[in-house]
Amino acid sequence: MDEDPFSRYGLKPVELADRAVLEPYFSSLAEPLSDYTFSQLYTWHNSLRILWKQLDGHLCVFANGTGDLTLLMPPIGDTASDKALRSAYEVMDDYNALHNVPDRSRVEYASEELLARFDRGTLQVEPMGADYLYDTQRMIDLAGGDLASKRQAKNRFMRNYAYRVEPYSAALHRDDCLQLLESWKDHQDIQHDAEPSANAIKRAKESIATKLCLDTVEVLGLSGMVVYVEGNSGLKEGQSDEVTKGQSDEATRSGPPLSPSVPSSLHPSSLKGFTFGEPLGSRQTSITIEKTDLMTKGLAQFIFSEFCRVNWADRPLVNVGDDWGLETLAWTKQSYRPIKMLQKYVLRRNKAIMIAAA
Repeated sequence: MDEDPFSRYGLKPVELADRAVLEPYFSSLAEPLSDYTFSQLYTWHNSLRILWKQLDGHLCVFANGTGDLTLLMPPIGDTASDKALRSAYEVMDDYNALHNVPDRSRVEYASEELLARFDRGTLQVEPMGADYLYDTQRMIDLAGGDLASKRQAKNRFMRNYAYRVEPYSAALHRDDCLQLLESWKDHQDIQHDAEPSANAIKRAKESIATKLCLDTVEVLGLSGMVVYVEGNSGLKEGQSDEVTKGQSDEATRSGPPLSPSVPSSLHPSSLKGFTFGEPLGSRQTSITIEKTDLMTKGLAQFIFSEFCRVNWADRPLVNVGDDWGLETLAWTKQSYRPIKMLQKYVLRRNKAIMIAAA
C-alpha cells in the first residue's frame, strides 16, 4: 500500500498556505458553526488528521482521526451540493472498504444552514450536540440574578488576587502557557479518571491542537489574552478567599493589577490563565481555547468576561463551542445562560441509497 494512503484520492493535509483557498468558503456562510474556520482546521489537523479537496466546486474536508475516513463537515459551495456529497461519499466508501470499516462513511458537524442545501430524503439526520451562544454584553457585565454566582466569582478574583493582563505573544508567553497546559491536563486526567477512556483521548487531542495554536496564533490572526497572578497563592496580604458580606458589585470591581512601576522581583508572578478567540461570521465571536489554573478561584469567570470586554464588545454574540457530550461541561456552559444553540448533526445515507450504490 502507498506510504500516503490518501494521495490516490487527491486529498491534501491542511497547510498554512491553503488559507487563501479555504477561507472564502467559510466566509460565505451566514451562520457558521465554531468548527467552520481555517484556524480550527489547521490547529486540529494533526490530532484529527484533517485533509481536504475541492469536489464539484465545493470544499470537502475529511478526517482520519479514528481510523476511518469521514467528512468533518458537509461540502461547502454554491450549487449542486448533492453531487458534491455523492463524490465525497465515493472517496469515503472506497477508503473505508479497503480498511474493513465499510459502514463508517458519514458527515459530521453539519449545521442547519448547510443541511438545508441537501436532499434530506437521501439522508439519516441525527443530532450530535450544539454550539452555545451568549449575549456578549451580558458576559461582560455578568448582570442579573441568574449570573450572580459568576459575577461574585469574578469580583472575588479581582479583589483577592494581584494580577496583570497581557495580550498573548508567542515570543513572551508560549513556554508559560505550555507549562499551564500540561498542569491543566494532568489535573483533569486525575479528576476524571473514572470516566470513559474516550474522554482522556479527547483531552490529549485537544492538548496537541492547543500546542500548535500557541505557536501559530499570530499567523492565524487569532486574538489572545494571558493572566499572571502574583506569588504562589495570589492572595493579597491579609485577605481570605471569601466574598465580603454587604459589599456592592461596584465596590468589588477594582482589585488592583500588579503595579508596573514595582520591580518584578518584588512580586514574582506566574501565568495562571490564557484564552484565544476569533471573529466568526458577521455577528459572532468564537472562543476557541480557554485554560486556567483550577486552584485560582474566580479566574475562569474573570478571564472569560475580560476577554469579551477587551476584544469582542463590538460583536453581539459569543460562541463557546459545544460540550463534547460531557455532562460537567454541559452544566458549566448552561450555567452562563445561552440565548441560542446552534444544532449540529451527523449525516448518513439512507440504507436504500447505500444498497443502490453498492
